[in-house]
Amino acid sequence: MIEQDALAPGLGLLRQPVLPLVAIVQFLYLTGDFGSVAEVIGQLTEEIETPFARYPNPAADLAPYADLLAPLETFKAGVAAPEQVIDAGGQPVDPMTAATALVAQQVLSRELERINSLLCAPCGCTLCCVGPEAAMVHSYFEIPLQSEETRLFPVTRIDSEETARRRPDDEPPLRLEGREFFDRTGPVLIRWQPGWSLILPKESRCPNLEPSSGHCRIYGDRPQVCRRPQIFPYVVERSCPGNQPVLRLRQTLLAVVDCPYVRLLREEITAFAAACELDMIFKHNKA
Repeated sequence: MIEQDALAPGLGLLRQPVLPLVAIVQFLYLTGDFGSVAEVIGQLTEEIETPFARYPNPAADLAPYADLLAPLETFKAGVAAPEQVIDAGGQPVDPMTAATALVAQQVLSRELERINSLLCAPCGCTLCCVGPEAAMVHSYFEIPLQSEETRLFPVTRIDSEETARRRPDDEPPLRLEGREFFDRTGPVLIRWQPGWSLILPKESRCPNLEPSSGHCRIYGDRPQVCRRPQIFPYVVERSCPGNQPVLRLRQTLLAVVDCPYVRLLREEITAFAAACELDMIFKHNKA
């Protein structure tokens, strides 16, 4: 049983989400006569209190994310966002929504990497690194990967026109070599429509998990998704409607309740999402 005291460093950050401060900076910079985002941050020397949190030193809280706010300057200069952002109906959003959503996604990704790392370490579990147990309903566990991260996993690769048209959760499941893609004894890399993922079938484990110690053999180079278990930001999500890669606006925070610290801190995570003006979704990856 994990003690909440062991989670105090991560919990402290969870209770002071940085995105409300980013929203203040965005408003001041985009509506005021400021030459740079750094100029705005430099003037936030007084305590700021929001309905959700108190920030005694907002400039210091923003400092680790200052570089991620640079796109606001290009937007103010009239430069379009580098990637197209569409709404739920598939229509392009307005330029300001696109620019601020991209900034929010980057800020949350960095913030949650830090928070999750602090919350994950005291748990000492390997839940994210293994497939479902034999008695579980789920048939596999999926670890989404960036293309360049696939080199870290010395397992079979499957990359075909058929897999590139499908998603892992499509029904009926994709069949490969006469069987469902997860009907195997060991992990496999598959390139789906959204990109690559490592599939861990029942009772399998990540090839980089050291069985005797439970340690990760590639911890320093581990994939991005492994740095952010088990609270994920989906302000925007990569999508491929009509095979054209775009980002879909979702404004959602996803937390996986299989994780022990997510179960323990469910209320705090919900409050974090509310402070960031995100919809909250809790789900099981395995059951």
